[in-house]
Parts: sequence; structure tokens; C-alpha cells
Amino acid sequence: MAPILLTLLPGCGLIDRIRGVDDEAAEDGESGEDAADKAEDGTAAVEAVVETAPKIAPITGLDRFKHWAPRHAFLGAPTVVASVISEQQLIVATSDAHVGVSDDAGATWRWTKASDAVRDVGGYPDGPYIALHEGAISMSNDGLQWRRLPRFSSDSLIDMVAADLGVVAIGKNGGFIHVGKDGTGGRGGWMPDKFKPKSLIELNGAVLAWSGKTGYGTTDGVTWTELEQLPVMADGRGFLTSAGSCAIAKVGKRRGVACSVTGTAHGIDDEFAVENKGVVSLTLDGGETWVTAALPFKGANSIFGAAGGPYYAIGNAGAIAISKDGGKTWVDQKWEESGNLSDGIVDGSTVIIVGAKGTIVYSQNGGEKWDYAAPPTTKNLTWVGKSDGNFVASDGRAFFSSINGVDWVEAEPVEIPASGGPCDEGPEDGETCRFEADVSTPESMPEVRGLTFTGDVGVALGDDALVAVTTDGGGTWSSAHGLDLGRYGATAFSVAGDKVLTTDGVKLVSTSDAGASWVEGELIRSYKINAVHVIADGAHAGVMLAAAKDEILAAKVDPKLWLPAGDEQIKGDWRAIFEVGGVVYVSGSKGELRRSDDLGDWAEVVTGIPSPVIDMAGDGETVWATTAPTRKNNNVLLRSEDGGAHFIVVQEMPGATEQPDLRVNADGVMWGDVISRDLGKSWTRETERYFPGLVDVGDGSGMQITNLVYRYGGDRLYVVTGEGENDWVRIDSAFTEGGGIQCSGGGCWMLAGGVVYRPLGM
Repeated sequence: MAPILLTLLPGCGLIDRIRGVDDEAAEDGESGEDAADKAEDGTAAVEAVVETAPKIAPITGLDRFKHWAPRHAFLGAPTVVASVISEQQLIVATSDAHVGVSDDAGATWRWTKASDAVRDVGGYPDGPYIALHEGAISMSNDGLQWRRLPRFSSDSLIDMVAADLGVVAIGKNGGFIHVGKDGTGGRGGWMPDKFKPKSLIELNGAVLAWSGKTGYGTTDGVTWTELEQLPVMADGRGFLTSAGSCAIAKVGKRRGVACSVTGTAHGIDDEFAVENKGVVSLTLDGGETWVTAALPFKGANSIFGAAGGPYYAIGNAGAIAISKDGGKTWVDQKWEESGNLSDGIVDGSTVIIVGAKGTIVYSQNGGEKWDYAAPPTTKNLTWVGKSDGNFVASDGRAFFSSINGVDWVEAEPVEIPASGGPCDEGPEDGETCRFEADVSTPESMPEVRGLTFTGDVGVALGDDALVAVTTDGGGTWSSAHGLDLGRYGATAFSVAGDKVLTTDGVKLVSTSDAGASWVEGELIRSYKINAVHVIADGAHAGVMLAAAKDEILAAKVDPKLWLPAGDEQIKGDWRAIFEVGGVVYVSGSKGELRRSDDLGDWAEVVTGIPSPVIDMAGDGETVWATTAPTRKNNNVLLRSEDGGAHFIVVQEMPGATEQPDLRVNADGVMWGDVISRDLGKSWTRETERYFPGLVDVGDGSGMQITNLVYRYGGDRLYVVTGEGENDWVRIDSAFTEGGGIQCSGGGCWMLAGGVVYRPLGM
């Protein structure tokens, strides 16, 4: 934001800071009774001083599983806050606490999951990144590993600014906190006079907190002084950039960002300026680029000047503003004239302005000093220009001429430049016309719900974790967002090598390059998809399968092309897919079971049990299966001795479970934490150290990992590092709520809360 003048109560050192006067550093605030007394006197009470300087260890080995990064393609919540830290560095957060950072102006993003809701984001060009939560601040050097600072206020924090004086945050009841740029020196307190600010902004090295028409300022983050007058605050809905005036607007069928230059265009040699409601956009290249800024008054009757400037804007009630920096700022000129001003001209160092009741104001030294000429008429002068070396002014009927702009006499009529009509390429010198040009974000983007700009760098926020970035004021945009996987996100996934297949029950989304890119499959019709699987071994390794109602689908060559896997439609409500010994099985909701070793012919397998098969395992010709429990029966264990073509009932298991964790090794068949070495005739407890669902992490280290989901408590992520009874670690720092983990040669993946994650080290 451009510098804004602050007016403060007398005696405040803040005034000198705003003016740029050097002074001694502010003293630390008092504590205890002195602080309470000081708060009553109008400055803030300090609650605590804590020094913190944590260091982040590099991500190696086991530590990588302490932090999991979401894949942007699977984020479905809208982005709700953003901050432009520098031309290259950006930070955003979604409504479900996913935080994304970019170091290359939005070309790539790094994401992580915060432990709780994020209310604001910010940071410094040299680090760290900062996230504001309801009770405290988090910081990160890389945007992936975050450290939570101590809580310095009991208030609910609502806004934050990363300022030169440090990080300042405010609470909804008037609390504030201040910490150093690196998170050191934390302090908390309460605003004076029971003030409850709504927002923060940094202005000229000071921090301003305001609500309504009341504001307080600080230069040390602790001592707050009331402002006599608030500066003009941006409304946050529109932004002035090199592409014009940018705001959220209808773009196609959704809301996007539109940047427009619309209004009355005024020709200035081979340049022109477009004004609309007090906003001026100046172009030097025929409308390719713009310099946009606000006038100190609403509505200009004329904008004129010389090519390259200075430029003059005039309006009613004697309004005049001058720009000497190429249209970046317009400075209000205070003078005694109060009549309406209509037109002006610059000729060398001579400036002439005409207006109501014959008013003619002139300057012969480039606007340094102004004088009035004797009015040649009492009528309103509406135009001034040059003809045959003389200045000429007119009210539309009568014409007056002057050699020097001081002495005016009646003259013969001259042709007045055209004005008022529409134009596509801008007006000629001295002419005016109605100009309109706009650019917008692509119509294919998700709905835009938020927008912020710092200079020409802007970020648009919206549905499906949308982050659209522009570095040229809105002229062009690059965007990234989720795949719109529906309300619950991904519901199932499968991993094999570098391939990952996911579904939300309607769409099929896959990657063949370990998540570097994602492809949405094309289906011949709509399906209710229940399960997915990527074949890991054998002749069909890498083929992707999906189990749906009344169909089994396959992508055998192209992950975008999905077709029925069978030669004929396979009726049934198919719920699960299993791969055992190079054979693929699909399980139906009513106990149906089909098998195929060529992915074309799907033979029926009769189990005799009307409950669906929920787990399978095998070794050679021996294949095991278990059915789901019912209200009357526990799980039933089945065994096949002919490669899964036929099954016999082994027994009804003693306990009912939806996750039997059926597996086979050289010693026998295992069910949970018990093992049978005699084909299910007897069972013994194998070990006291049992972690259901363990999978090898696939990196050759021998480590295994699992996430245990509990109905009435938090999840527990375990990593087993060896065979010993105590060779395991429980990790509580990662977000794993409801997560299922699969690993392959390409690394580990987790599906939690509809979002796909990977460990930071993978």
C-alpha cells in the first residue's frame, strides 16, 4: 500500500517514526502492578517475556514420517487467506488448515497440514513463514516443518502483520501479542482504553490497529497511542495495478478476477489517460500496460499535460492534482479557487486552466506559481487549446485568444477536437472518448472467493484450494487447484511402484510418475465406484482396476482411457479388489466372488457364504479368504487348495472384526496377532508386540509403518524399526486422522480425510 499520512495525539514518539526521524529503541514494557497502572493510563500492559530460538533438524530416516505433505490435486477446501511476501514468495491457507508456500511466484507450491485452523498468514522475504492460529503463532523456515510459539495472550487472535518491528497480532477482545521476526522475545498484553481492533496494517514502519473510525499505532509492538485521525483505508475489494482496476467479478459462469480500464480517455500527445470515479489509468504504449492510481478527488473533468509528464487532473470545486512520477501518485494542489474547472493545456512551462464563469488560471513556471487572468466572459469556458501559435479558449460558441495566457481577446472560431464517442485505440492528442478494455482470469478456473494484491503481484483464492497468481497486475495468471473430487474428497486409493490410483466414488484420478502429475480418467458413462487397485506383480503389473456397481473397469494402456474389464458386463455391486499370486479377485456385496488371470474372463467363484469377502492372502496354490461379520455370525475363514478356483469353509472365527489383517508367511496363516501352522486347525498368539496393518516402507531399510484408527480416540501412527519387542516408535506429530497407509517401491502414501499425503522425505 502507498504511504498514508497518520495524525496522532501530541507527544507521541510514533510521529517521529512515521516521519523517519531516528530515535532510541523503545524500552521494554513494565510488568505486574506497574503494567496494570500503565494500561489504565492509556498504554498497553505486558503479560510475559519468553525467549525461544528453536532449530529445525534435517528430514532423514524415521523423521520423515513425522511430517506428511498433502498433494495439491486432492485439496478440496477453499483457500481463505493469502499474503504476498515478495515478488517470488507467497503463502496461503485453506479453511481446513492446509498451508501452501511458493518461492517462485506460484509456479510450484509446497503444502503441509497445520494442527488447527489458520486465521492469517504472512512472513518475511528472508524467512520465516508465519501462520496465525486462534491462540498462538506458528513459524517455519521452509513452509513444511512448523514450530508453534508459546501462547502469549488469553484472547482469541484474529489478525496479524509481519512488520519491520516484528510480528504483531490482535485478538477480538483487545488482546495483542508481539514477537521478533525470528519468534524470539514474545510479549502479550491488552490494548489501552479497552479498545477492540478489527484489523492491522503496517504503515511507514509503524503498525496501525483500527476498528470503525478509531485507531491506535505502535512503533515497538507494545506501546499503543491513539490516532487523532484515521488514514483512508482500502476497502479490500478493488486493487489498482498496471492492468487497471482489479476486482472479483463474473467471468463466464463463475466468479473470477477482472481487471479493467474503463472511463473517459484523455489524449496527451501519443499517450492517453483514462479516468473513472477518481481512478486514473495512464498508458504510454497504446494500452498495452497501465499505471493506475487514485486521485485525491472523485471525478476529473479533464486530464492533460505533456508526454512524459507532468500530468494535471482537474475537476469541480477547484479540484486539481498533479503527477510528476508518471501517474504513480497524484498530489492535491491546495488553492483558493472553488469554481468548477473544465479543461487545461500545457505548452512548455506555461499551464492554462479554464472553468466556470470565464475563469482562466495560468502558470508561467510549470505550476510553481498560479495567477488569474481577467475573465473574457461570464459564461462557462469548456475548452482550451492552441491555434496558429496562440492559446484559444471557448464556451462552445464564443472564442477567445491569447498570446501569453494572461491577456485574452475575442477571436474567430476554430475547430474543437472531437469528444464523447467510443474508441478502441484511444484518443488523439487533446481529444476525449469513451474507452473500455479488460482482462480476466480463465473461465475454467474454480470459483474465486478472495483477492489480494501487493503492487502488481496478486493472489486469487477460491474453491478446491485455488491459488491463481499474477505478477503483471492481472494481465496474465497462472493457477493451481484441486481436482474437484466432491464433498468427501478421495475415498479409496491403491499404490504400486510409481503408480497411484484414487477415486471419490465418481471420478478416477491417477499418477504414473509418483505424484508429479495427475490424470483424470475418461469414463464411457457414470459409475458408482467402490474400490480401486493397481496390479503390482505379474504380466499385468501396472494395470489399473476399479470396482463399480454392475461393472469392473480397467485402464490397461492409457490411464485416461477406462473401459469394462470383462468381455461382457459383470453384474453385481462390486466392493473390493484383491491380488493374490498373480490372480485378481473382485468381491460383491452379497458374497459374490470373481477371479481372472487375464483381465478378460472373470470366472465365478462360489463361496457358499452370503457375506462379502473383505480380505484375501495366499502362497502358491493355497489361497485364504475371510468374509465380513454379520449381526448373527462372526467372520468366516475360507481356504482354497487350487489357486483360488474353489474354497472350503475352515471355521467361523471366534471374534468379529472389519479388519482381520489376514496374511501368509513361511510359518503359516496369520489372523491379527494369532497364527495357525496347521491350515487353521489351531491358533497361537504369535507376539505381544502386534501392530495391525503393518506395511514395509519400501526403501530397503526394513522399517514398517501403520496407522491405527480408533473410533473413540485419536489415531496412532507407528513405525517398526526392527524385530525386537521395543523396536518401534509412535509418532504423534503428523496429521493422520482416519488415515490409511500404503507403501511400494516408490515410497509411502496416506489417504486421510479425503486428501492424499506423502512423507516429506519422499
